[in-house]
Amino acid sequence: MAGDGTNLGPNPDLQTEGWRPDADPEMLELQADAASARQTEELHADAAAEREQRRQRRYLVRALLRSPTFMTGMVIVLFWVFMALFSAYVTQSPTNVDAAASLKAPSVAHLFGTDELGRDVLARTMAGARTVLIIAPLATILALLWGGIIGLVAGFYRGYTDEVIMRLIDVLLALPIVITSILVLSLLGTGLTIIIITIGALFTPVVSRTVRAAVIGEREREYVMAARLRGERSAFVMAREILPNITQPIIVEGTIRLGYAVFTAATLSFLGFGLGPPSPDWGLTIANERIYLQVAPWTVLFPALALASLVVGVNLITDGLGRVFSK
Repeated sequence: MAGDGTNLGPNPDLQTEGWRPDADPEMLELQADAASARQTEELHADAAAEREQRRQRRYLVRALLRSPTFMTGMVIVLFWVFMALFSAYVTQSPTNVDAAASLKAPSVAHLFGTDELGRDVLARTMAGARTVLIIAPLATILALLWGGIIGLVAGFYRGYTDEVIMRLIDVLLALPIVITSILVLSLLGTGLTIIIITIGALFTPVVSRTVRAAVIGEREREYVMAARLRGERSAFVMAREILPNITQPIIVEGTIRLGYAVFTAATLSFLGFGLGPPSPDWGLTIANERIYLQVAPWTVLFPALALASLVVGVNLITDGLGRVFSK
């Protein structure tokens, strides 16, 4: 049989020098078609996910606009933001002194009355929002930034890293915020920047616990596991995969901290660890005018009501956000 020229071995065409299965034009075309199909599917999936995210955002915006609680809080907060920025164009100067009009009761000329130096209480009340609306939002942003990083690391890595971080957080949470702030400001001074950093640092532990709890609930989900299987770095997974999916609890926590920051800033000013006279800061004004409470209660009443209204407005926003996000 060997002499009849019949070759029972491998096909000589398959033994062509340099031939490889993946060099077959038809095979290459099939592979290219499969890759193109996969890419198209991924693009369609990404587009569908993006459309779903836009739909959810529109739903949240509409739900918030229909929420009386949220909108009432927004109106109150935006009013004080407007006054903090433009009160000088709406009222007279809060530092104008008129000794002849000292401690005048509310009237047409002075709707909120005057203080012991004859300064208009309305003007000082409106301008007093400026300081607290600088300190509180910036301190809250710092707390969210630092607390977010700490919470992401602790919740993502867990184990020994989580234990060490959370034990330190527990120690910091045991410190009274106002007393610790007084000690820090007594050592470092009472500048605006130091006050912001101090409040932000003291609110960081609370924020980190909230973020950690949210991360723990997300770290075992399929999209996180898929990112790990792709070989993505931990920093990428935390920042690009987990963080966008925990924004809702972070936003709610941020509004809660904002309300506390407003109150804390006013408390520190009341205790003499904020800006000094002639600043119209609410806490400072209440502290300085409380000696006239029996003879001129309006000098304390209106700044106190302004402070309370701002805190209530922030709390209403928090409540409205919480209700919408929980649906």
